[in-house]
Amino acid sequence: MKRVLALVLSTVLILSSIPALAYSQGEFKNGDVNKDNNLSIKDATLIQRSVAKLAELDETQERLADFNMDGNINIKDATKIQKVVAKLEDMPVEETTPGESADVTETTTAADETTAPAETTIEPTTTAAEATAPNPSVSSNVNIYFTNNKNWSKVYFFLYNTQTGDGAKAWPGVQVTKYTTNENGEKVYSSSVDVSKYDRIIFNDGANNQTVNVAVNRASSGYFIYENSQHKAKEKLVGTYAYKGADKGNLKELSFDYPMGYKKKVWIWTPADYDPNSKEPYKTIYMPDGQNIFDFKNVAWGGWEVSDAVESMMSNGGRGVIVVGIESTGSKRDTELTPNIGEIQKEVGSSYENGKGKEFSDFVVNTVMPYVRKNYKSSTARCDNIVAGSSSGGLEAFYIGMENHDKFCAIGAFSPAFIIFGDKVWDEYLAKYDLDSEEMPKLYIYDGKVGLEDTLYPFIDGMKTRLTKGGYDSAKMKYVIEEKAEHNEAWWRVIFPEFLDWSVLD
Repeated sequence: MKRVLALVLSTVLILSSIPALAYSQGEFKNGDVNKDNNLSIKDATLIQRSVAKLAELDETQERLADFNMDGNINIKDATKIQKVVAKLEDMPVEETTPGESADVTETTTAADETTAPAETTIEPTTTAAEATAPNPSVSSNVNIYFTNNKNWSKVYFFLYNTQTGDGAKAWPGVQVTKYTTNENGEKVYSSSVDVSKYDRIIFNDGANNQTVNVAVNRASSGYFIYENSQHKAKEKLVGTYAYKGADKGNLKELSFDYPMGYKKKVWIWTPADYDPNSKEPYKTIYMPDGQNIFDFKNVAWGGWEVSDAVESMMSNGGRGVIVVGIESTGSKRDTELTPNIGEIQKEVGSSYENGKGKEFSDFVVNTVMPYVRKNYKSSTARCDNIVAGSSSGGLEAFYIGMENHDKFCAIGAFSPAFIIFGDKVWDEYLAKYDLDSEEMPKLYIYDGKVGLEDTLYPFIDGMKTRLTKGGYDSAKMKYVIEEKAEHNEAWWRVIFPEFLDWSVLD
């Protein structure tokens, strides 16, 4: 059973800054889509036919067709070629940010792979011609596995629905007797769950032991009891894994020059079904606090294990998504993840003053996203891009998604630090948006009610009320309050599959 996602250092590629130059693709110059060694109206026509789905481009032609090098193939590229041919404009040049570099650490050796410098801008809107990621139908009947790693004498699955309060059976639930034995000699109990009827489960022994409330959905699979000496509650924390599906993805670690004058790590995870040559692009999730979202040992409460949730969704019939984690740690985290939208509340502390959240947002949108789109089969369509984070990262994810609602279709704000700003600041900030517009992204807001979560709750609930009164479509909002949840990765880990299901499959 998978407990730790191992990182294997295999290849390091240095991406150096180069002067602006005319762009080329091997033996063909940029824009020579028909590969006749001549830039002409024929190339513009071929792009137009491709956009209209009347012609199909091979991989080389797709690179050549991005004439204005904005990461997209659309009518703008054809128009640019026409203007260059007519000598109304000069040939486009590829530019890189001076001094920008990236060290790439791969989990598997990819000797034939070449990595291009990150672009500095991307197409701000999604056109009808852009390819979107497929959204396969996934059955609501999900097999749930519980590893009895504490040797309970009996195992019960207590299922219930948070909206109706209905349970499949009175406490302690249904005794599960079907099991297999894993490689560690532990019994793994399993049962099929209709997640269209029930969205929470508590594993218990029918006596003195039980787990915390766990979300079950189409991105659920395996669970085990997670030990952490800091957790004093009666309910046991759980870890997640994809039953018979763990450790099949590929994780890379990169290091970028950050605009504030230091290096920042970025992790890019691709699922086992990832095919760089696929005609169909992949949905992509961008997350602050990238150092916590995978199964890293150095996280006190364990990582979010987001890759396990994606693999679980795949095992249930879904398609994989790309997950991008952006580092935000250390003494700079408070500043990096605080938008400078107004005066902070004095009670939260001076470390949040003079926030650089805009710089972080710009880094994600103008550096990381173009890099991912250039080097991976990541969808450029708004409907396929998601941003999510927790605590200050949840605040920043909310800010990134709102500021760039033309680029992201969904926001996940887990225990967001809305407390940093008072009502006046939030009212003034949100006033610049047409909150009842169809263009606003889907919004998932989650919080607990224990410890720090309870302190954050009034401001999170106030934000939900503020958005609702402002006309935000209630059908696009999912508001989840878990009474027993604390402010840590262990709780975000067990709720993340619900967000994944809601944002990717619906």
